[in-house]
Order: sequence, then structure tokens, then C-alpha cells
Amino acid sequence: MSFGQKLQMLRQQAGMSQDALAERLGVSRQAVSRWERDETMPDPDKIVTLADLFGVTTDKFTKQENFPKRQ
Repeated sequence: MSFGQKLQMLRQQAGMSQDALAERLGVSRQAVSRWERDETMPDPDKIVTLADLFGVTTDKFTKQENFPKRQ
């Protein structure tokens, strides 16, 4: 699972729109969209913020492995 796929999954599970996430991070919705399509990666400080926001480690977020499925 790619970074973008994980980001999209976590954002959707949190019930957040791309606009809402972008506002929390101080970036554009287009930036979030590009991250989710794996066209670009966020800055390292944004990755830390995203990991904290969604309650995952930065390693789990950035490594090419799957999250456990939520019940």
C-alpha cells in the first residue's frame, strides 16, 4: 500500500474531506490530492503531523506495507 493510499484511507476513516485536512495542515486541497495520487510527497514535518493526527507512526505511514484492517 502506497503512502497516498494510506493517507486516503486514514482521511476517509476519520470522516475528513481533502479540504478539511488541507486546512488543518495549512496546505491547499490540491496538495492533499497530489499526495493521495502519489504524485508528490509532503514535507517531513507534514508527515509527522499527519502521523500524529491519525495515530500512526511515521514508519508505518511511509513504509510500503499495509495497515491492519479495522473491524
